[in-house]
Parts: sequence; C-alpha cells; structure tokens
Amino acid sequence: MYVDFHTHTLASDGQLTPTELIKKAKQLGFSFIAKTDHDNVNLMSEFLAAGKKFGVNTITGMEISSRYQGKSLHIVALGIDYKNKKINDYAQKCIAARKVRGLKMAAKLARAGWQLKKSELDRVLLARPHVALAVINHPQNKKRLLQEFGAIPDFSTFIRKYLAKDCSCYVPKKYYIKPLPAIRMIHASGGLAIIAHPLCQTKEFRYSRPHLLKIIKNLPFDGLEVYNNGNAPLDTLYLRNLAIKHRLLISAGSDYHGYDKIYPLGPRYRGRRVKASACQKLLAKLQLI
Repeated sequence: MYVDFHTHTLASDGQLTPTELIKKAKQLGFSFIAKTDHDNVNLMSEFLAAGKKFGVNTITGMEISSRYQGKSLHIVALGIDYKNKKINDYAQKCIAARKVRGLKMAAKLARAGWQLKKSELDRVLLARPHVALAVINHPQNKKRLLQEFGAIPDFSTFIRKYLAKDCSCYVPKKYYIKPLPAIRMIHASGGLAIIAHPLCQTKEFRYSRPHLLKIIKNLPFDGLEVYNNGNAPLDTLYLRNLAIKHRLLISAGSDYHGYDKIYPLGPRYRGRRVKASACQKLLAKLQLI
C-alpha cells in the first residue's frame, strides 16, 4: 500500500539494520521500500534478503552527495546495480573521505572540552550524526549539555549548534562528485536519478525556487522527490506541478533514519502516508508494476 523511496540504515547514519527496517515496513503496511544510504551500498544483500523473507518489495539505492552552483545537492539513486564497479569505487572514496572529516570534527569538539564516546566514532561510514552522538551519549557531558541546551539534545539540535556550516566545530566536505557525472554513473548502473528533498531549508540546502528550476533544466534528472515530510501541502502541490510540467517522475521519500517520534517512516501528504498509486510511473519505470 505505502511507499518510501528514501531511507537510511546502519550502513550510513540510520538507527536500524536493513532487516529491522523491512520488519517495520511490513508492520506498517508498506509495499515498496528503497534503501538509500549515504554514498554507499553496504548491507544491500541483507536488505534484499529481508524484503524477500517478509514480503516487502525492495529497491536498491543510494543517496549521493553533490553540489551545484555553490549549494548542496543530494541525488537519490534508485534501482541501481549495487555490485557495479563504478558505484563501489565511488562509495569507497566517500567512506574514506567521510572518516577523515568526521575525525577532524571530533578532534575540534575534544579541543572545545567535550568528552567523546569512542564507539560512536567506530563506524564504517562516519557521518555528523555519529560525531554528535559521540558527545551526547558520553555520560560526562550530561551537565554541560543541560546547561547549554536546557535538555539533552537530539543529534540534529547538536549539529545545528556545533557541526553545521559556519559553526565552531564544522569541517567542510572535501570530496564531492559533480551532478552530471553522478547522474551518468547512476544511469550506467541501470538506475534512476531523483532530486532529493528539493525544498529542504537547512543552511546547506536552502535555495530558491529559481535555483531548483536551474537544476531541473540544466541536468538530466529522471525524477523529483515531490512527497517529503519536510514539505507543507502547498510545497508538495508546487513540486507535483513542477514534475508534471518538466516530465519528471514523481517520487516520495521520508529521509527516514529510524527516529520514529520525530521523523517517522513514510512521507505524508495532508497527514496521510503516501500510497503506491501516487508514484505509479516511477514504479513502472523501475519495472515493479
């Protein structure tokens, strides 16, 4: 019944294993789920096997970090051959670069007086949420966290104060793939390239509608993430009309990371989870219906 084409697992900065993600999807009535971990395809075999075991249609994927005209641009790749050499070569470069960056941010936090829980930093793919959790989950930081935040913060709140762009412990990314080579890589591996969370309003993604139009007109994307939990109903309507006008496939993704109380599985529109019928052309292109 329901769909989510943008989710994360322990393979990147999600909280659940691929099997746990599939179990949750089955319990909630999802028909189609894509695993789109940041810049890697680790644990994909487990994801596909769990989908088969629990009767949930699975879609291979990855969320690629790119930049366009000075702004972050994330690309959701769907239906890729996860064993493709170029995909895996790219993923290995990203994993190495993220590790270096994450440890640099951790070192800055340590110099700022924070204690770090080492186990949070011992990840195959080290991302900012892990660095934030290394501080949040260390018991010796509790008093300072309460003083600075008024409560124990979630990782997003901590990132906004310490690890976001222009913050004291931020380290910029050094390795990016440009959007056009990324799209070509996706197409060469048999996948579709989707513009992720196009109206996201974080410091790194905040861009105007004219900028989004430039992305659509100048790059050979296949689809647009129309349904996303960060969108107001009018935003979703705007994106849907934009996708129709420019003949882009309509996608739906929650950017799920396992934090159910704040960001639950499954994108919603007017309070209801998005059904497969809203993305029929995308599913047909993926040869799933």
